[in-house]
Amino acid sequence: MNKFFMELDENNNGRSVTLVIQKNEGIQNAFARLGSYDMAKQIDLTKIDVASVWEIINDFPENGEEATFILNDMQINETLLKTADNIQNIDFKNDLYHLTTGDRNIDLIEKYRLLNINVKQKSKTYELEIVESLLREHDKNNEVISNLQRENQQLQFTGGRADDDDLETRYLDLMEKYKQSLNRLEQLRSSKLGKLQVAYWNKKRGY
Repeated sequence: MNKFFMELDENNNGRSVTLVIQKNEGIQNAFARLGSYDMAKQIDLTKIDVASVWEIINDFPENGEEATFILNDMQINETLLKTADNIQNIDFKNDLYHLTTGDRNIDLIEKYRLLNINVKQKSKTYELEIVESLLREHDKNNEVISNLQRENQQLQFTGGRADDDDLETRYLDLMEKYKQSLNRLEQLRSSKLGKLQVAYWNKKRGY
């Protein structure tokens, strides 16, 4: 079901209205209702398939008021963007593309190319940070487990029982977290990006 959401200002007056499209039925009626609002208009298309996204964009009334389509980076590419003659501007905010309607701007495709480069770079950087974080977690868990093992061996050697149950609980809990960390790390290691980052990390540590 398609839904409308309104953003209010500090005086509880409407600032903007967003039409969230979840199915491509009754679109023209939804557009008509959207046009009745005298405020900034947004159309969220992130919940539908790519083919429906561009069908809706191309069917948007030419004489309609200015609106902004919201897409994720999996719903847009240069070829698809070229099919739309009613997009004047494009931007990337809050990890989503924002396409503003209007007369087509001759610089639109070039702007998309530049934005797309930045989006891909940001995504790559984020993925590298995840891999590096998991590698740090892996090293930290290795160190803590080694310390717990030494403590356990000392207790067994001296015959001490104080805090023995607590030590065992800590050890088992950390081992479970360690296994989870290894699973996540193994999944990332299987990817090309993960292999490159692991190689870099090992070289950084002198392995």
